[in-house]
This record gives sequence, C-alpha cells and structure tokens, in this order.
Amino acid sequence: MLARKHWARIIQRWPVDRVRPENVSFQKIMQDRLKAHPSKPSQNAAAKSIEANAALVSATEPRKWDEAKEAKQANALYSLLEDRYAHQYPLPDRLRYPDFNPEYYDELCDELEEAPGRTPFERMWLKLKGRIRFA
Repeated sequence: MLARKHWARIIQRWPVDRVRPENVSFQKIMQDRLKAHPSKPSQNAAAKSIEANAALVSATEPRKWDEAKEAKQANALYSLLEDRYAHQYPLPDRLRYPDFNPEYYDELCDELEEAPGRTPFERMWLKLKGRIRFA
C-alpha cells in the first residue's frame, strides 16, 4: 500500500516529455499499471478474472503486485527525479561543450523544446531546408 502512494507521488512529479505522444508517456503508462492492480480487489474483479481465464483472453498471467519490488523501483525513480547521479557523477565540461561544436547540446535542447509547437508548414520548411545545402 505504501509503494502505491510513492508511485502516485512519482507520477505527479515526473516531468512531461513534450516530444513523446501522450498515449505513450511515462505518466499514462504508470497510471495504467496502477489501475491494473487495484488496492482492494472487488468481487467483480475476481469474477472477471475467472471469465478471462476461461475465455483465454490473455496468453500471459497478469503480474502480481509485489510491495517490496515496487518500493525498490519507486526508490530508483526517486533517485532519478532528485538527480542523485548527476550530483554524484557530474559531467565534465569537455563532454558538455565539445571543442568541435560547443553550442551543439544547447541548440539540441532548444530544438526539442520548440518542435512540438511547430505548424505543419514550419516542419515541412525545416525539412526542405535541411535537405538543401549550399556549399
């Protein structure tokens, strides 16, 4: 039950990936995972499970909720949310700003932030502009 509360907190705090479609976002997948394992199974859920097994709807057995395993996974995700590894193992500036193109990663981050808000015409224009290069 405690792991379920941690999962709910992680889902709320996890940053939204604007480039990834909503139906495959981390929050959506984890919410579906929590819905698949209700905290208090009802009698209807047991009846549905029996019907599903009888009809062979799913070839695989649904995974059981293991509180200890879920707590470990929640702890790993908290460590990512809090940037524990970024503080423990900081990136050297030579890696972050390579000599051949020091602005590369900053431009890439800007591009990823701008991409979801572009119109179809802007996307087509940038694609054409990328294909035609003048030397």
